[in-house]
Amino acid sequence: MRSVDLPDALPDGSRFLHIGLPKTGTTALQGALDRARPRLEELGAHNVGKGRHEMRVAQLAAGGLEDYWTSHAEWEARWQELATDFRTSAARCTFWSSESLCVAQAPRLPYLAEQLGQSTRIVVTLRPLAPLMVSQWQQWLRRRGTESLEEWAANQFAAVTVGGDVTVDYTRFMPVLHRFSLRRIIAEWGAVFGEENILLVVPDPADRQRTLRVFENLMGVPEVLEAVPEGNASLPYPQAEMLRHFNRAWTANGGDHPTWMAAMNVLARQPLRDYTTTLPAHPIRAPRWVAERANEYVAAWNTAVEESAVTVVGDLGDLLVDPAEHADEVDVPATVDVESAGRLMDIAFRAALRHTAGQASTASPDLAGLGGRDLLGELGRRVRRRVVRR
Repeated sequence: MRSVDLPDALPDGSRFLHIGLPKTGTTALQGALDRARPRLEELGAHNVGKGRHEMRVAQLAAGGLEDYWTSHAEWEARWQELATDFRTSAARCTFWSSESLCVAQAPRLPYLAEQLGQSTRIVVTLRPLAPLMVSQWQQWLRRRGTESLEEWAANQFAAVTVGGDVTVDYTRFMPVLHRFSLRRIIAEWGAVFGEENILLVVPDPADRQRTLRVFENLMGVPEVLEAVPEGNASLPYPQAEMLRHFNRAWTANGGDHPTWMAAMNVLARQPLRDYTTTLPAHPIRAPRWVAERANEYVAAWNTAVEESAVTVVGDLGDLLVDPAEHADEVDVPATVDVESAGRLMDIAFRAALRHTAGQASTASPDLAGLGGRDLLGELGRRVRRRVVRR
């Protein structure tokens, strides 16, 4: 392992891939990179991604795009365009940032190397595991999760041992503690791109701007990145629990996953984020046993890092937390204020209406084949759909 305070600028013609990890400030970083795009291009740093984050394109590239998402052909075409741009760019420094890339499993990595270039550097941003697990639980709620934080955490620890053995079967999406394992990243990505080409970025608890400075140094540019509000605020604990119970009710009544994802994960995503910013803070803290267990995994991962040829920016010790700062037990909210409940119901209901209208517009029957009563019924439904769309 090589440890540095800040990295040197990469040689001219270099390419790097920022693969996350999720919930490590990626949204804010990508916002800063997108906002500074014109200036970065002037300075010779080329961002091949469009906008802040092309999530579906990255999921497809990593082999982790769910079948129920439409427009696969469109995203495949965009992926090929992006990969060609990345591989053939003549810029002094070329890069792409997407946390979705870290879901790529070992068999997929040679394909990524072929498409993007074998000499690509891999950059990984990190965060202490205990709070990261809380963030992942909240993210899981946005994918129809139904377990409480402690139930979910217990299942995650059971799915992957501290030694790195995965005890559950999985196909497309690996367990959280395997996905975030620095041991796995070094072993799998290092085998394809070279351990010496992996850069791990440990956050500085006293300097929230440090990650921006790290990326500027890598690109060999002056301080042009400015912090951008993440726009990805976490739900306060009461509202998170309300969403969890909504998910339980949907699942118990036979609701399907693709419909939930289309309505709640896509159509309700931005309204839910916007509403979250108006709510009083109620941070979610992991109980002490979760913090202690998380530290066991981090200690084992740090040992693997120290025995590797990767470069570490910062102090690996900052990935550990002090269990004494975590309560033995954390009270789980059982109520939510009625105004908040009403707003959340409105967001979910409007998302469902929009999803239903979209589905119906692609599957309307031929009026010529309908009888009188059915014809009137269908005409009425079409009028109501137009009202909803307005």
